[in-house]
Amino acid sequence: MDLVKARGIFEEENYICFTSDLDWAPEAAIEDTLRLFLENDISPTVFVTHESEVINKYQQKIDLGIHPNFIQPSSQGNSPAEIIAYCDKLVENTQVFRCHRWYASNDIYDALWEKGYRYESNLCTDMDVVPPFLHRSGMVCFPVFFEDGAYIYHGYEMDFNAVQDRFSRKGLKVINMHPMHYALNTPYFKYTREIKDSLTRDEWNGMTDRRLKELAYSGNGIREFMQKLVFWTKENGARVITLRQAYDMCCTGEEL
Repeated sequence: MDLVKARGIFEEENYICFTSDLDWAPEAAIEDTLRLFLENDISPTVFVTHESEVINKYQQKIDLGIHPNFIQPSSQGNSPAEIIAYCDKLVENTQVFRCHRWYASNDIYDALWEKGYRYESNLCTDMDVVPPFLHRSGMVCFPVFFEDGAYIYHGYEMDFNAVQDRFSRKGLKVINMHPMHYALNTPYFKYTREIKDSLTRDEWNGMTDRRLKELAYSGNGIREFMQKLVFWTKENGARVITLRQAYDMCCTGEEL
């Protein structure tokens, strides 16, 4: 592990890593989100919560990690051990995790370490560039620079041009987005929350592409923001990498 050299490399250029938490989104929303990345030759790191045929279809083109929900009641299990075992079956040969709602503990970190996990992206900043660091468990931590949910929660400007300078800074910036915010074009925090609360779990999880488009906000929302971010990233020469590649750089201290 050579974090010192890796940090120096990240500080020299603008590195961006796109990630997504599935959060039990319907297949249509997952496919919609992946289409944004894959059509722009970007391999996102996707944190998986459940079985998904769409993820299985594209698994060779994307980077995968697990997204355990340790908050009870959890559909993934009744204890940390059960939840980790469930998530292990969802994604093979991964070493990265991000917990649902960032919820974890020292005991959970230790249990994940024992299962072979070696890095995470389990801390959310408010668009602050924080270099990778080492957790007490031994995990390498990659803090999130931008999360769509946090951005929406704070009521920030939905025009990407208003904040694009923050994405221009050098350093590694991990981006986190959620398929349902993207599919529904969430404009403010209560919008998607109210839709979810009005539906049963089966109705929410089973929404078709047509239904998502019917419910999507028609004005300026997070969908256009994310599209502009992706296009801007490609047009302005940012180095787009996966979390696995970022971790490899931390292990070797060498540029890709």
